[in-house]
Amino acid sequence: MKNSVYSFIIITSLFLTSNNVNAQAFQKGNKNIDLGLGVGAYGTTTTFTVSFFGIPLSFTEKDGAASTMVPISFEYGISNKIGLGVQLGYSNYFIDDSNNVEVNGVETGEKEVNTTESVKSIDFAIKINFHLLNAEKNDLFIGLALGGSSVNWLDKSGEELKGSGSYVSLYLTDRIFFSDHIGILFNLGYTGYQYANVTSSSSGSFITSLEWQLRGVNIGTGLAVKF
Repeated sequence: MKNSVYSFIIITSLFLTSNNVNAQAFQKGNKNIDLGLGVGAYGTTTTFTVSFFGIPLSFTEKDGAASTMVPISFEYGISNKIGLGVQLGYSNYFIDDSNNVEVNGVETGEKEVNTTESVKSIDFAIKINFHLLNAEKNDLFIGLALGGSSVNWLDKSGEELKGSGSYVSLYLTDRIFFSDHIGILFNLGYTGYQYANVTSSSSGSFITSLEWQLRGVNIGTGLAVKF
């Protein structure tokens, strides 16, 4: 009789444990694809290097920037808590038609025409995620993405500036699944870009190179697919 009771307890425990594992939204061996859409807002530091009668001169300008973002990522679960993956992202920056003119940090009320037509970038990064909450339909995790980025800066005159640099992002993401395979995600992150040497395609350009640094936050949502 005792053996039967012990056997029943063991079988029940194994059954409950199995159900608990199967009920997790993220498990070892899972493959997740996230298709996102978001916006980012950044503080920027731009250092221009110009040629003045053959003499290189540099000056720095602090400003802000905002962009739409389309990230696509893949994650593989190496354990029930940790996932590794890759991410490909595309950003399109908003362009103002004019900027406020400042003298010694004070706006004069005058406007200068912005000759920039578009600024776009493509990012590629490797990601590591740590899953904090792993319920039946809810997968909450923090992650770190490290990689590189290329930027394309097009002027209305036809001049093009291109460069590459580093990309880093620390983020919090929540996946909420409606079924075993399909869900929605929400993302909040802190992102930094460092473009060390953006150069012009024109040999006669007034700007010989620029360094562009961005630091800011981004929010987004998207489709989560698990298989």
